[in-house]
Amino acid sequence: MEKLKLSVLFWEWESDGAMKHDEVVDQVAQALTEGGHDVTLLGVSNSLTDMAERLKEQQPQLVFNLCETFADNDHYEMNITAVLEMLGMKFTGTGPTGMALRQDKAITKKLLAFHDVRCPEFATFDRDRLEFAGKMRFPLLIKPLHGDASAGVDDSSLVKDYVSLVQRINFIQNELNDTALVEEYIEGREFYVSILGNDPPEVLPLIELDFSRLPESYPRIYGREAKFDENSVQYNGTNAVVATDLPPEVRNRILMVGLEAAHVMQCNDYSRVDIRLTPDGRPYVVEVNANPYLENTGAVAVAALQAGMSYKTLINRIVETARKRWQQTEPQIVQQQKSSTSKRVRRQKAKSKARPSNDKEPERVRVAAA
Repeated sequence: MEKLKLSVLFWEWESDGAMKHDEVVDQVAQALTEGGHDVTLLGVSNSLTDMAERLKEQQPQLVFNLCETFADNDHYEMNITAVLEMLGMKFTGTGPTGMALRQDKAITKKLLAFHDVRCPEFATFDRDRLEFAGKMRFPLLIKPLHGDASAGVDDSSLVKDYVSLVQRINFIQNELNDTALVEEYIEGREFYVSILGNDPPEVLPLIELDFSRLPESYPRIYGREAKFDENSVQYNGTNAVVATDLPPEVRNRILMVGLEAAHVMQCNDYSRVDIRLTPDGRPYVVEVNANPYLENTGAVAVAALQAGMSYKTLINRIVETARKRWQQTEPQIVQQQKSSTSKRVRRQKAKSKARPSNDKEPERVRVAAA
């Protein structure tokens, strides 16, 4: 693999007088260094000017983008990719168009439905606007329309009556200041389809979110407690395992749906699609994750390991995949720049023709009022 000068871009925050960042940053940086690359860390918090200046100083050949928020606002994740693109920086992962599409879960569902990818029926509840997309029945799952990492999702997100439904909608609107997304809960097993590469994409071994150790009284959803609270029943009762007991045709059906969903949502380099499988074998896409979490014990890393890839190999494969993608798109970028220059020249010529041929002020014609 060609040695590259890389910048690892990530969100950092101040805590107890020091700047902190997620552990995945150091894991990725170490894997890249072990892969022979020249690696520099670049943490951002709330200054785009600082980010641009430091990128100019570092002059990376490729940015490994781990930035999921900016100015403590998750909604700015897509804006970071847009800034990188405008600065002419090559970077790993999905670009601004794909990030914008998937950041609004209702738009994601509409696009998937247009391409005949099955997903739950849903409705959105804004303070002044209501939008339905099909018939729904209880139980229902309510979550914020925007945001990642199961923000605003816990056991009370699964409701079975109208009173609980209204209460949860009010919570999301008033406490989280977001539109409420209400979708039909899909009963069944949950799987992760991890995808690596672009042309052609490689589907990694299927991972299942195993709820078998969770007490029967707890909902089978992967909320905030299950992800982050190590002392909770949900955390200790949920585990990601390699799916081994599926019939080949069902497994293939899940993988093909995951591939199609990632393609529809314009995911680049690596992605993860979360799918629910009904008891009668119908896969429903419940989430499309562009730039999914790359922690070394996470679902994508586990799937890669099952495919025979070490964590170091996975991270460096992402770099190589992104490098090849940018090489393929460079002629298109050059053509776009030439097109912009041609338009600018044509506009200037048109303005020149429209000006008077001499320097005298054109004679004014006085029109009498009617």
